[in-house]
Amino acid sequence: MVFVTDRIRSQTQSQSQPLLSRFAFQPAEVSAHLKACIRSQDAVIDRLESQLNVISAGLNDRRRPLLSALFIGATGVGKTEMVRQVAQAIHGRSDAFCRIDMNTLAQSHYSAAITGAPPGYVGSKENLSLLNEDLISGTSSRPGIVLFDEIEKADHSVVLSLMNILDNGTLKLASGQKSISFTNTLVFMTSNVGSRLAESLRWLDSVPGVNRSGLYKRALERHFNTEFINRIGIVEYFSALTSEDMPSLVEGLEQSLNSQLKRHNTSIELEPAARDFIVMTSGFRKYGARAIERRFRDLVITEVARHLTAHNDTMNTHLQGVLSERQITLLPVSLAETHSEFPSEPEFTPKSPKAT
Repeated sequence: MVFVTDRIRSQTQSQSQPLLSRFAFQPAEVSAHLKACIRSQDAVIDRLESQLNVISAGLNDRRRPLLSALFIGATGVGKTEMVRQVAQAIHGRSDAFCRIDMNTLAQSHYSAAITGAPPGYVGSKENLSLLNEDLISGTSSRPGIVLFDEIEKADHSVVLSLMNILDNGTLKLASGQKSISFTNTLVFMTSNVGSRLAESLRWLDSVPGVNRSGLYKRALERHFNTEFINRIGIVEYFSALTSEDMPSLVEGLEQSLNSQLKRHNTSIELEPAARDFIVMTSGFRKYGARAIERRFRDLVITEVARHLTAHNDTMNTHLQGVLSERQITLLPVSLAETHSEFPSEPEFTPKSPKAT
């Protein structure tokens, strides 16, 4: 006999069980990883996490890609890096996605690079395409990822070839013999359209209540057809990087360099003044994070390489980067001295007795 209390208990237990998703990733963990790696884009990451929650719960439209997102903003603000880190968080590799550089498809006949050659043309029977079907299809537990980078640089006919992907989740190659499914795929696109106009109107940043996102979105509407924009799931604006975020970016470059220096038994640490000097002389306000990376390479990596070449027999070395006369100087310090907790005590030498 089933008692009422048993029935209530069983229903309560079934309601308290966590949601079982076919995907192996956790949206909250992906979001935390992105916020640790990407600067100044927390609003975009939060929106992306909400979309991943929908996917994890299985509430997405199964006739379309799991996600279609267009990232807009100036160069060097983290749009492409966002996709790399999503791949890192989901697949464990930052290169585990299919990347199509749309700036190489600037003419109309280059649409065949995506859709394949039509019947009667060379390559039509082989169904050749730039798309990597394995990276796009993913697995049952991990979605595939594809990035169409800088889509504004491609010819309009090339961009329109993507509409079936966004609308139906399928791309039928021009030969008619094969189709590629995107229904288990995260589709990302990036665009710098509007960046020149926004750069010429930098003074708008000082006007209260005005931001550049409107400039980029209006430029997007002027450049692309409405029917194409209407098929994109989310359009997210990446804000410009601020000077407050840059020192932490330099620290991230230090960590990456230190991981490479482990095989040389060497490490490096920059003083705060050196990090600030890299930021202020990089031109990051115009060129973004890539300018920081270039300046770090010119001022730090080249000096580290020079030190390793000149002292290739030196083991267990810690390099301290200090700012001196508008240059970063590397001062070698022994790791033993750097990490020693207590100073060594002087040896005791007994005094010889004096003659009386």
